[in-house]
Amino acid sequence: MYFDGAMNKSRAGIGVVLEALNGEQLLMLKRLCFLATNNVAEYEACICGLDVLIAIRAKKVEVFNDSMPVVSHVKGVWELKEEKLRPYLEYANKLLFSFEEVTVKHVPITQNQMADSLTTLASLWEKGDQKLTQPVILMRSRIPCYEGLIIAHLDLEDEMKWYEDIRRYLEVREYPQSTNSRDKATIRRLATQFTLAAE
Repeated sequence: MYFDGAMNKSRAGIGVVLEALNGEQLLMLKRLCFLATNNVAEYEACICGLDVLIAIRAKKVEVFNDSMPVVSHVKGVWELKEEKLRPYLEYANKLLFSFEEVTVKHVPITQNQMADSLTTLASLWEKGDQKLTQPVILMRSRIPCYEGLIIAHLDLEDEMKWYEDIRRYLEVREYPQSTNSRDKATIRRLATQFTLAAE
């Protein structure tokens, strides 16, 4: 996993490149729609990538980034002095325990160019921009990633749970039969704040 994040002209964006052993890549970018510093954006990128690796059940991962402070904090080599970054570091460390083996390495920016380019693109991306297509996954985030909610270990036979409409939308992109356009918009909006996780 290669990741990068940056603030650019009052806009923050992140880029993540996941590369499989066979060389196939998944490229992701996200525009951060809240006030963020460069270091906050770096952590957002790191956590975004780790979340996806957990979702696809990766067991052994290598993580690369060109930000010495973030890499050193995650590895426990440097002491964290910015208190506003503490929730990010704690959440990232929690995610790292999900893997059997993790290596975190600092690399020069020349080895992190794809993630860096995605970061720039994310910070420039505006709503309605139709030029961006697959395999880039476009996402927006209105809250810091560590504040997100996870729906996990659901009883799939229980159709009456409060989150059932959201779960169904996340899983198969379907709405309840009697849903009007306003309700559909609400379900879509709520679904952006959840992740469907399964064992």
